[in-house]
Amino acid sequence: MWFRSESSLIHTLSIIGNISKSIGILLLNGENDSQTPVQQAFLLQQRLTEVNHPDHALITYPDLGHRFYPSSEWLTRVGPIEPYILADLYAWLAAHSGFTDHAAAARLATTPSSNYTTK
Repeated sequence: MWFRSESSLIHTLSIIGNISKSIGILLLNGENDSQTPVQQAFLLQQRLTEVNHPDHALITYPDLGHRFYPSSEWLTRVGPIEPYILADLYAWLAAHSGFTDHAAAARLATTPSSNYTTK
């Protein structure tokens, strides 16, 4: 039953361009995510760029898996989410909530462990 319901879902790539331009979109993806390969995140970002979505960002994390925990490319390990991911998420949410946290934004821009791109 679960498999049938999941297989009948519309692929995100085909509908992401329909999201209102007034809604910000943050994509987070571990580069070693075997369940949601990072290439899919790049395709979503490409589609958002193609439809001129004005507010989207993609952050990829080297050596992290699906659960944002250090993992190999083939094995997803379980553990706490790395603190810098929570900081990235907080910075993005703060910037999009009207609350300004310049220190968090500065950390986001200088975090060497993540690859951050935005439109």
